Amino acid sequence: MIKLVNVSKFYSSNNVIALGLRKVNLELHRNEFIAIVGESGSGKTTLLNVISGIDSYEDGEMYINGNETSYYSVADMENYRKKYVAFVFQNYNLIDSYTVLQNVEAPLILSGFPKAKIRERAKEIIKRVGLEDHIHHKATKLSGGQKQRVVIARALAKDCPIIAADEPTGNLDSKSARQIIELLAEISKEKLVVLVTHDFSQVEEFATRKIRIFDGEVVEDLKLKKVDKLDLPEIPDEEHKIRTIDFMKISLRNLLAVPKKTILMIIIFTFFSIFIAMSYGAYQLALSEVQFNTNSHFNNTSPNRLVVRRMDETPLSLDDLNELETINNNVNQVIEKDYVLDSNISLYTTESNKYVYLRGLYLPVNLIEEDDLDYGRLPQNDDEIVIAVNSSELNSNEDYLNKAFSTSYDDREFFSIGEIHNIVGMINVDKLAITNEDYDDTFILVTDDKMNKLKEELYFDYTYLSMISLIEIDGTNVNYSFVHLGEQKYIIDNTLPDDTVKISKVHYNGDCEDDVCDVSGTLEIEDYYTSLIIEDFTVQFTESIYDYDAMYINQDTYDKLFYEEIYQVSILTSSSIGVKSLANSIQRISDGLSLKYKVIYPYDTNASDRYLATAILFMSIGMIGLIIFTLIGSALITYVIFKAIINTKLHDYAIFRTIGANKKAINTFIYIENIYVVIVAYVLFVIVNLSLPKSIRSLEFLMPLQMFNFWSYIILFFLLILMSLLVSRRYCNKIFNKSVQSTLKSDAG
Repeated sequence: MIKLVNVSKFYSSNNVIALGLRKVNLELHRNEFIAIVGESGSGKTTLLNVISGIDSYEDGEMYINGNETSYYSVADMENYRKKYVAFVFQNYNLIDSYTVLQNVEAPLILSGFPKAKIRERAKEIIKRVGLEDHIHHKATKLSGGQKQRVVIARALAKDCPIIAADEPTGNLDSKSARQIIELLAEISKEKLVVLVTHDFSQVEEFATRKIRIFDGEVVEDLKLKKVDKLDLPEIPDEEHKIRTIDFMKISLRNLLAVPKKTILMIIIFTFFSIFIAMSYGAYQLALSEVQFNTNSHFNNTSPNRLVVRRMDETPLSLDDLNELETINNNVNQVIEKDYVLDSNISLYTTESNKYVYLRGLYLPVNLIEEDDLDYGRLPQNDDEIVIAVNSSELNSNEDYLNKAFSTSYDDREFFSIGEIHNIVGMINVDKLAITNEDYDDTFILVTDDKMNKLKEELYFDYTYLSMISLIEIDGTNVNYSFVHLGEQKYIIDNTLPDDTVKISKVHYNGDCEDDVCDVSGTLEIEDYYTSLIIEDFTVQFTESIYDYDAMYINQDTYDKLFYEEIYQVSILTSSSIGVKSLANSIQRISDGLSLKYKVIYPYDTNASDRYLATAILFMSIGMIGLIIFTLIGSALITYVIFKAIINTKLHDYAIFRTIGANKKAINTFIYIENIYVVIVAYVLFVIVNLSLPKSIRSLEFLMPLQMFNFWSYIILFFLLILMSLLVSRRYCNKIFNKSVQSTLKSDAG
């Protein structure tokens, strides 16, 4: 039973209070067919809305089977409607984009009806209201009478004890109106039917009770027929859990039912994807610049040099090297493990009865031909070199040519320490088209074999290397920091055990008095691309080794320390003209997913400048700030447009509330619908980005889009999902700010 005791309802608008209901007292029972009549604006629809729970009341009390409802929250009232009330509206309030079958199936799905029986039950109900021939027609294609039959079918599918019908015949012709009234009268034999009408004559033959409202008050309550009044059934609060697959199906159905709106939403999110991708790609580009440019000091800043690595920092393959060697006729040579080019050497001699000092950077001698030499010949052995110097030094060739220079100098014992280099040739540095002001435009040209040895000897100069050892001194264990391993000559000695090297005792700085002193500990080697940790590494400091630069090592340990993979190369060009164009050509090479190579031009970006890292850092910070601004701006614009589109679906969501969907269910629909849209937009973005012709992909303003690798696409996807969830959350909160009646009324208006 529904019982109203002194129930009053007031409306407030523009600081004006209007009366809706005044002290209404009624009892309503199952098996009654109640007609509420009255003039327009008298309060009859307001009374129906309060009884059915789609509008609130301000005073008095309404009881449902003896339970007070004045304290009901929004969720409690949703639950009451879900369990007890089905609606038949004058304006139909069907989901216009659904078919007849889909409209009737919806409440069955929401009520937890057995999945296997939903379709069969829906068809039975549709047949009962005489619409079996229109089962697959969209609601918009039906006549007024047919629409109202669908509404009644939907109410029957909900199978609630109360049917609330608001002017169900108001828009129908007399024949259709009678058919609807007869159908409701039949339903009232097992339910409570409360019908609002402005024409009592239409229902007089069938109504069991007439209630007349005037100015918000009940002025007549007339029993027309005697019926067995029954209480409403006690319906337990059961949580009908909707399966995830059903949520997904309904959400997908909602999107497909309104293709124009869905396509517009997808387009908006696709553009948003592009904005995010451009921002993220620009960030990756800036970050890549910072990380690579500050990788090491590029001492060799010749305008003929380009430094190249793969964008994903994986090793360069033979195909990659061949591609770089043949990309342009200006490519003279590709130097592997090019840190040698940034290594300088200082040489000394007193053979001319005076002190002569020379400092320069290494270059491979195969950059020149013998005919290019101004003096001497090309080197034939590893200890022979050609020097490229300026014209002033060239005029003093007698101080250099055919002289032995050492890497170390000691007034007391010349050549006692150091490696000997015999200068056998000289060339004017201008012929190389290579300059380096920091080293007085001086270069040391060596043989290919020597170049390969230098790659090993100088490797540790370009790594972070440490060895912390534990040795025993006077019976006490102490920590010991090991000497730097750089600039050594490596000699294979397979008699040594693994993870062991043997060097001259001159490098030892401990207190060991023995001929051989062992130091063991953890060796850590890390360069820009790789790292290596050897837990139990031993260094033998040996008195008998007189070659201070020699390091003895077995083959297995040697192979462990020096990897064969090539991560970075330098391209030396034949001319400084067109080097930037070559750099751009390399930078634009794609492997189908993203840009393939990262290129830096040390001549323009001299990382040895002590202020550059700071400048790049501030540039990166500014870039990140711009990205954040772009993200926020794009998100706000997207939200405003997206919200405007979703607002047009408020009516449908309100209808879902009338057929049993609670707040949680509707929120889930919205979240899933928006995620669907994001997924489609994301897939479109990926397809477009990967299918762009090379000529378009190489455009400079699209470069950030080419920074994407597998993980970049994953990160972008989750950023878009996050955006979707934020938009959905804000929108969901808005939906339930209004009552169902307010939403339906404002939409109708």
